[in-house]
Amino acid sequence: MNAIEISDLKYTYADGTMALKGISLDVTKGARVVLLGPNGAGKSTLLLHLNGINLPQQGSVRIFGRKVDKETENEVRREVGLVFQDPDDQVFSTSVWDDVAFGPLNMGLSRHEIEHRVADALNTVGMWDLREKAPHHLSFGQKKRVAIAGVLAMDPEIIVLDEPTAYLDPGGQQVLMEILEDFHNRGKTLVVATHDMDMAAEWADSVVIIKDGTTLAQGGTELLGDISLIREANLKLPTVSQVFSHFSRFKDRSLPKTVAEAVSILEEYIK
Repeated sequence: MNAIEISDLKYTYADGTMALKGISLDVTKGARVVLLGPNGAGKSTLLLHLNGINLPQQGSVRIFGRKVDKETENEVRREVGLVFQDPDDQVFSTSVWDDVAFGPLNMGLSRHEIEHRVADALNTVGMWDLREKAPHHLSFGQKKRVAIAGVLAMDPEIIVLDEPTAYLDPGGQQVLMEILEDFHNRGKTLVVATHDMDMAAEWADSVVIIKDGTTLAQGGTELLGDISLIREANLKLPTVSQVFSHFSRFKDRSLPKTVAEAVSILEEYIK
């Protein structure tokens, strides 16, 4: 079953900028999908369509078969949680607890259910001990985890994240990846927009590459080792692929994309 179906989606901003020029893609339920593209490709604009912040001007967006439009936008937002790149755009309450509870409160849930969801979300992202702290006293990485907890507390089936690893140190990135893996184990569908090719190679089930508001390619992570495609998309190969691309013996074979793939190949030559 497809969680997301987008067909020939077009969107033009009020200033005349045409951000999306005919995006089409499908996302299977429970998948881990990475959305890739250079700056200005339309990634953020596309993500805003997934939970009805932007509504389609032309083409269509369907979430679990439901068409996203003015009549369904509120229902869609219960199914799709969006985490912005900058947590300051999302975290605004006087305490961490209140911020995470904001969404469930507006869903009209019982006090018991709200407390359960907030506790579960904060424990999942490792922020329970800071539940009484004011968000503006938190580090950037901590704010990002609070923003993720706020989305998780609403228990959406699809979680969309815009550049989640941006500005995080290596430790923060590792914590984030563990959080995403926990979401995956819960059966959530995950869509991540990123410039981090190594993260895409190591984590994703499938990738979607867009450029100039159109879908350039969609498929498995083998696309990340396609030198001509990556150049056309104004991206770069994963670090492992970059290293192996310098050896002539690998020009006629698929480049490794992950550390595990590289180790497997090197073991063949060491034997």
